[in-house]
Amino acid sequence: MENNFLPKWLVNGLGALLIAFIALLIVQQVYSFNQVVNNQKPANTIAVSGEGKISATPDLATVDVGVMTQASTATDAKNQNDQKVNQVIAFIKQQGIGDSDIKTQQLNLYPQQSYGGVMIPGGAPTTPKVTGYQANQTVEVKVHGVDKDQTILEKILDGAVNNGANEVDGVNFAFENPDALQQQAQQQAIANAKTKAQALAQTAGLSLGKVVSVSENGNGMPGPVPYALNAAMGMGGSAKSIAPDIQPGSQDITENMTVTFEVK
Repeated sequence: MENNFLPKWLVNGLGALLIAFIALLIVQQVYSFNQVVNNQKPANTIAVSGEGKISATPDLATVDVGVMTQASTATDAKNQNDQKVNQVIAFIKQQGIGDSDIKTQQLNLYPQQSYGGVMIPGGAPTTPKVTGYQANQTVEVKVHGVDKDQTILEKILDGAVNNGANEVDGVNFAFENPDALQQQAQQQAIANAKTKAQALAQTAGLSLGKVVSVSENGNGMPGPVPYALNAAMGMGGSAKSIAPDIQPGSQDITENMTVTFEVK
């Protein structure tokens, strides 16, 4: 009679593989269950908002100085403008300002036109007449470290006008590294939220546990703050400019954070 049974070694091998497969499935299910349990938000939590505020003096100043020239021809207007702008830039560099902190913002050259009187209603259109040309250049200058010393900034504002600039578009104050200040305000806001949460938990007869989540509600990071200058500075002319007394003041950086704590 022919034997149709599988060899014993093969049966034993298949049985071992089946047991290993089942064991692997069990381990995977246990791991998945643990992950779900660990990721679940505790049933008893308290969410508290806190505010942090840091006051700091801006350390970066940006000023736009410009030159406007007029002449009968486009070439003369541009050449005169270039000469004065180059003189202004040379002076700025003499104050220790590097090339990376000097940038040409705009360069314009356009004709000046006259329409030769008042147009009569229903009459023929008046043909404009070119009476000259006007050239404009504006240079942006960055001055670092103004939180400690404003001398260089004041020299640039004064000397730029004395060296040919006849347009000064105020001064904007900002921070070199605003992220560091924001982080300080965030840390203060989280600490403030924890203090509030501890007081609430104590009042309710609970104990404060670990932090479950942290979210940012908004920040009050100020943008560049303009500092207005006396309009007389930008008029140019033969009279010497008087250096302004620049005060950067201080700015507030605020952060609002919501922190959720586990309570027991």
